[in-house]
Amino acid sequence: MASGQIHIAILNPGVEITPLRLRGWLHKEAAAIDKRANPGDGAILRLFLTKKLRYGLPARKLDAILQALIDKYPAIQRVETQLVEAPLMPEEMEEQTRLANVHLEKFKQRAEEYAKRKQAEALENARPAPIQWHTLKSALD
Repeated sequence: MASGQIHIAILNPGVEITPLRLRGWLHKEAAAIDKRANPGDGAILRLFLTKKLRYGLPARKLDAILQALIDKYPAIQRVETQLVEAPLMPEEMEEQTRLANVHLEKFKQRAEEYAKRKQAEALENARPAPIQWHTLKSALD
């Protein structure tokens, strides 16, 4: 069974991040997240893109940038993007953090239920050990 933890990182590029700077900023953030992760940990990035950033890059270019994050940094498992009008305010970031924690708790519960179900299935399907007969020789023989 896998060990480690799943983390959700909320990435909120500020107004100073332009479409030309997005790639470098994302790699810097992903590298920091990857560096903090322990072996076996996984991270999901939730990237809140403004319309300016999203539509400032061709779709293929954005896909290539996001795929490069997953390919380069082992801890990064997935990147989820959400389109927003403007960078998130501190209150909105707190709300997104709360939602991320709720999602992590639900994921943890489903993972535990799955592990228990798989363990029960393994026990049900386990073959009994074959009976082995041995002939004992006495010291008198």
